[in-house]
Amino acid sequence: MARQALGKGLGALIMKKQENTNTPPVNIVAESDRVIQAKVKDIKASPFQPRRRFDEQQIEELANSIRERGLIQPLVVRKVNGVYELIAGERRLRAVTSLGQTTVKVVIHEATDQEVAELALIENLQRADLTPLEEAEQYRLLQERFGMKQETIAQHVGKSRAVIANMIRLLDLAPSVRELLDQQQITVGHAKVLLQLKETDQQTNAALRVARGTLTVRQTEQLVRDVLNPSVPVPKVTPTLPPAYERVCSQLSNDFGTKVNISMKGKNNGVIEIPYAGREDLVRILQIFGISESI
Repeated sequence: MARQALGKGLGALIMKKQENTNTPPVNIVAESDRVIQAKVKDIKASPFQPRRRFDEQQIEELANSIRERGLIQPLVVRKVNGVYELIAGERRLRAVTSLGQTTVKVVIHEATDQEVAELALIENLQRADLTPLEEAEQYRLLQERFGMKQETIAQHVGKSRAVIANMIRLLDLAPSVRELLDQQQITVGHAKVLLQLKETDQQTNAALRVARGTLTVRQTEQLVRDVLNPSVPVPKVTPTLPPAYERVCSQLSNDFGTKVNISMKGKNNGVIEIPYAGREDLVRILQIFGISESI
């Protein structure tokens, strides 16, 4: 099944339809929007900016470009309590500020808090600017502050509901493990496996072993099994599934955020096993299926 284009649905957010749904949101403005020269000091950062870290070298390069060619793309702002609040273009604002410019061209756009949060998320996703945790935090903001369902968020950003659910789960990691993920010492794949460890100390120690030993995701799965079942020897399993089945297991494991197994009972029948670690994990998996029963 083909995935939705990233950012589909932005036309409804900013009141103007575009044929190309992959156009960055800062390029899509309504006919009623005004373009003016605003004072740089009168523009404040958006409280809904999901990105916490900015690459200073990239900002310096952007500043050099603006110095040579000027600001080609205006900032997008909205007016809040008499001041301009940034919707899109924080790197451009930082670059202009570093050049000592006192005014900058802006597009004034009317937008609600929810629209600004969505626009900020989609703009950064299109440019691959967010870390996994920054992305997860913005999904949770849309879910908790604005009451958006995971399915709705998935439609707006062009990803599956399972991806949204699994990204939000990363926020349950222990603080030290989140730091390792932010520093790219472990991957999202490692993190999903480590989430099976509910005790902070266990999760932290396992994550450090993964980082120091540069363990693969599969080796991390074995490590977690050993931690959860210290007295039960885990037999070595020789893969017997056909390659196509192995690929299906890998895809399902990624979608559900847990190791999914296929056991072949015969030539044309078998069992798909989706394990879960505790009640919360079971509820999460059921939600992916669209089941909201109380357990």
